[in-house]
Amino acid sequence: MCLIGTRSLPWNVGSLLTQKQLGNISLARYQMQEPEKVVKRLEDAEKAAARAKDLTQQLLTFAWGGEPVKKVIEVRGLLQEAATFALHGSNLRCAFDLADDLWPLEADEGQLVQVVHNLVLNAVQAMQKGGTVSIGAHNVGSRMTGEGFVAFSVSDNGAGISEQHLEKIFDPYFTTKDQGSGLGLASCYSIVKKHGGTLRAESTLGQGSSFHFTLPASQNPKEPTHPCRDLKNSLSPGSSRVLVMDDEEIVRTLSRAILEQLGYQAVCVENGTQAAEHYRKAKEEGAPFSAVILDLTVPGGVGGKEAVQMLLKIDPQVKAIVCSGYSTDPVMANHRAYGFSGVLSKPYRPHDLSKVLQELLADSGDREAG
Repeated sequence: MCLIGTRSLPWNVGSLLTQKQLGNISLARYQMQEPEKVVKRLEDAEKAAARAKDLTQQLLTFAWGGEPVKKVIEVRGLLQEAATFALHGSNLRCAFDLADDLWPLEADEGQLVQVVHNLVLNAVQAMQKGGTVSIGAHNVGSRMTGEGFVAFSVSDNGAGISEQHLEKIFDPYFTTKDQGSGLGLASCYSIVKKHGGTLRAESTLGQGSSFHFTLPASQNPKEPTHPCRDLKNSLSPGSSRVLVMDDEEIVRTLSRAILEQLGYQAVCVENGTQAAEHYRKAKEEGAPFSAVILDLTVPGGVGGKEAVQMLLKIDPQVKAIVCSGYSTDPVMANHRAYGFSGVLSKPYRPHDLSKVLQELLADSGDREAG
């Protein structure tokens, strides 16, 4: 099995994702008289943008050693979508052997997609003449006793890896590819380890390779999220006031539009000082904000980490959500330790924001069920 480094993933795949986004958006402009086609083009562009976000975290995850931002997820759809996308444009097919009752995981969805994507791309590189990538997943142990795992496998029938290389494949910067940087499998190993799992490889020259990894099953009773669930089926209207703090005008504009579309009343400000003042004034006037979304980093100003402490002094019960494009920041992985009640990774989609607010406000009894 040939090794693929991060040079191939972010640059080549990123180029493909950009092409898909631009192509779909451009076609949508010419199909304005056919609403169904426009909707389909925009949905495809949105999926490509979301995947680009996930894939570009690979270098950050490895280089910065970021902790996973976990949530309870259903993995069956995630496996199918990530593998199918990785095979796009290749002459390979994918054979799935997935248990019907796979346990949910408490994991970082984007990082888990990186693992599957990298392993499938390795298989693509190993079978230049075509073939089948086999992907399996089944439950192991007992979830009730806290010793349950989900075991995954990604196998190919390609060239295989020599014994002397097999023991080095997870080492940073080791690669058998002329153009590889050797971070792909190292990133996979780092991600799986940070999730409390294990990753190993077995291979026979001339016959193919298999990668096996296990991840602990979730003990969280909350309903898992479904990465592939249709957007229109995941939106629920809100009925509360939300304060948004972000230094980027385009983010404030989009956030306001999304919140209003969801049925919330939105107020947007540029920095943490303004957020604290607006929150204090609204509380004194008897029209308090039900939730506050705080950008973690504000260059030259008060960011979310400082702002949440200011808000807690005004209202110890404040429902604050930390928001950032840097998922490797420790605040994102351990947001409650810093005073936040929720976490939101940029760029986010309407159903991401809707879900965070629903969970947060439902816990406080602050909104009607949507």
